[in-house]
Amino acid sequence: MAQHLVSSKRFLPYFCTQFLGAFNDNIYRNAFAILITYFLAKENQGVIINIALVAFILPYFLFGAIAGQLADKYEKARLIRYIKLAEIVIMLMGSLALYFHHVPFMLFVLFALGSQSAFFGPIKYSILPQHVSPDEILDANAYVESGTFIAILLGTILGGTLASDLSYQYALMASIVGFAVLGYLASAYIPAAPAASPTLNMSFNIWTSSLEIIRMTRRNKPVFMSILANSWFWFFGSIVLTQFPVFAKEVLSGDAGVATLLLATFSVGIGLGSFACAVFSRGRVEMGLVPFGALGISFFTWQLSRTDIVAGDSLRTLTEVIQLPGAWWVITNLTMIAFSAGLFIVPLYAFMQTRSAEQQRSRTIAVNNIFNSIFMVVAGALGAVLLALDFSVLDIFKIAAILNLIVAGYIFYQIPEYFLRLLSWLLMHMVYRIDTKDLDKIPKEGPALLVCNHVSFFDPAILLGELPRPARFVMWYSFYEVPLFTYLFKGLKSIPIGNRRERPELVDEAFDRIAEELEAGKLVVIFPEGSITRDGEMSKFQPGIDQIVKRTPVPVVPLALRGMWGTWSSRKRGRALKGWPTAFMRKLTVVAGDPVPAKQATRLVLQEKVLELRGEHK
Repeated sequence: MAQHLVSSKRFLPYFCTQFLGAFNDNIYRNAFAILITYFLAKENQGVIINIALVAFILPYFLFGAIAGQLADKYEKARLIRYIKLAEIVIMLMGSLALYFHHVPFMLFVLFALGSQSAFFGPIKYSILPQHVSPDEILDANAYVESGTFIAILLGTILGGTLASDLSYQYALMASIVGFAVLGYLASAYIPAAPAASPTLNMSFNIWTSSLEIIRMTRRNKPVFMSILANSWFWFFGSIVLTQFPVFAKEVLSGDAGVATLLLATFSVGIGLGSFACAVFSRGRVEMGLVPFGALGISFFTWQLSRTDIVAGDSLRTLTEVIQLPGAWWVITNLTMIAFSAGLFIVPLYAFMQTRSAEQQRSRTIAVNNIFNSIFMVVAGALGAVLLALDFSVLDIFKIAAILNLIVAGYIFYQIPEYFLRLLSWLLMHMVYRIDTKDLDKIPKEGPALLVCNHVSFFDPAILLGELPRPARFVMWYSFYEVPLFTYLFKGLKSIPIGNRRERPELVDEAFDRIAEELEAGKLVVIFPEGSITRDGEMSKFQPGIDQIVKRTPVPVVPLALRGMWGTWSSRKRGRALKGWPTAFMRKLTVVAGDPVPAKQATRLVLQEKVLELRGEHK
């Protein structure tokens, strides 16, 4: 599917357009950084580079709301072509600024480039769901993000190379104009994307329109939280990436080629992380990768802050730096920071696209860009202030790592179920060879009750990792209340249940919770046998399932676990989890049947269907 997506007319022209835009932006931006660091500024190079970041990012805040409205109101492919025409004009101005080495004019061109990017941003992500299927959306985002950072890599290399020698300035000028023209030509082949809200009343008041779309987006709390998490990434990325030229010069004693290597390494890592995200997510939006990515970012940034390389008497070439003890330590940590960043941002973008209303999608992306710009401007200002206060680059890396660790903890607190789902998938696949069949029969949206045979203590963990959506598991209260695991079960929003004889109040609470979750459009998983099988055969389904379906009539999806009998967590040897683990790497299958309408979903019918799905595979 992914290969077909890349070569298709509905994706390839768009991909090339955004790739060339990111590539060209970074030729100019990195050329500016190299020129300031090594040629045009005798002092305060770090401060000027941070000011340049603010100049590029500020338009996202100023024009984000207007850009979002335009992208929702008008046909997107035509808007892209207008934006790419503007890029040609801006790069012509950039050529003049480079020719005269006029730093204020260069900063103005960066502001203009930022403005052009601000208008392209809402279209860049909101157009994807109009041209790719829901099953392709995560792969599409992985290609876009990895492509963007490969473009950053190539633009960084080319910009740094052409700026490292002033005799190359004509080639630099020709490049930025030429690639702007190529971007416009690629945009001509993007298929039409009809307006989502053609009757939208435009507001050109920056403050009013910005506040209005922010209020609109805040009503969708999960999407708004993903926007804040995404904006934090850009805060972190800005405060770290902006220091790379200074890090190369002051810590590594490297020349312009070394600064280019650092940015190139980061770009390669984030591309690898984006592709890894697509692999780990298995075609679904896997938010459990976000906490993993956040933790990785903090760990490897802290390691980078411990760089200890002896300063040189003069600037070292790239070849000389690579041969230094500790150089590969730097490259490895940079790569892993970026790899973790890919795991962090790809699910967030896909989540925003799939969970926002189609009529408001562009404005939602615009809100994301507004918050990104605010966070990045604050990052640029903070970086400039810290440098002005004589904090070293390594100190800034330490501060960023600690701040990000705090954010990682908060993200885990907010979405523990996603993290635990992914962790469960990883652990179960380390123990068993798990296959799935027909899980696409589980509704992608809306409520459903899932009923499954119960063979082992690991059944919930396997389903937790394999189901295409988060689900609420109904579980026996004595397991739920085990002190070591209670927090995890609460994080998963599991529903404890007992029997009328021992805990009558818990039974009523459980049925109330099940009804609430179903009414809220969630999946609820129950094991209607009531306990784990002792002989490998299915027991009779308990009558509680009839009460659930009668109270909240929703589709019921039968599930079956095949192959779990005889594993360490089953009761084949009398007591589960006894002795050494057995049946390591056994092949298991999770299979789903057709949804049963609520009117037909009696316990006898469901028992027959689950038994049929299981077959002879205990």
